[in-house]
Amino acid sequence: MQITGINAITYYSPTIFKQMGFEGNATIIGLPAIVQAAALVATIGSLFIVDRFGRRPILLGGIASMMLSSLVMILVFATGSLGSGGSVWGFLAILVFTAGFNFGFGSLVWVYASESFPARLRTLGASLMLTTDLIANLIVAQFFLPLMDGLGGATTFVIFLVLAAISFAFVLRFAPETKGRTLESIRTYWENGARWPETTPTTPDRKA
Repeated sequence: MQITGINAITYYSPTIFKQMGFEGNATIIGLPAIVQAAALVATIGSLFIVDRFGRRPILLGGIASMMLSSLVMILVFATGSLGSGGSVWGFLAILVFTAGFNFGFGSLVWVYASESFPARLRTLGASLMLTTDLIANLIVAQFFLPLMDGLGGATTFVIFLVLAAISFAFVLRFAPETKGRTLESIRTYWENGARWPETTPTTPDRKA
């Protein structure tokens, strides 16, 4: 989750906006506030529609938004469209990247993990997820600025694009849709070789 670069955007967005050509403390500080407001709206929106559309579409839609935003950032830095006054496209890309993360990963990952892990592995699985997430956060926080300085913005966002694409492929291939499934049926899914059984137990008060 964190390896896709979201905390690099959160921690260093004033620096990124400055490199895009935005000037003035009010602008450089104000733009991240707008980005976080959009993230809040995306989170609320996700919560309202997740039980209607399911977990996988929300996750995949959020990651796809991050991939598109990374592509725009690559083009912004690669074409040198960072003149005086700042890059509107770059700002919009950062906004959509952050909103996309909060729409998908940020809103659902822990709820989804609690649903998809079998009961006997839920504690261990959640602990491993948190540990790897914190390690990824540390890596991104430590190396983002050196990457921006050494490789440039375009190459840095190519890395984020690749990592987001890997996340998309992983969710697409391995993450089951848990909407409307009972906890018993989700357990059976894993015991059945990651395939939904033909018949599933129905216990309305324990549906995911």
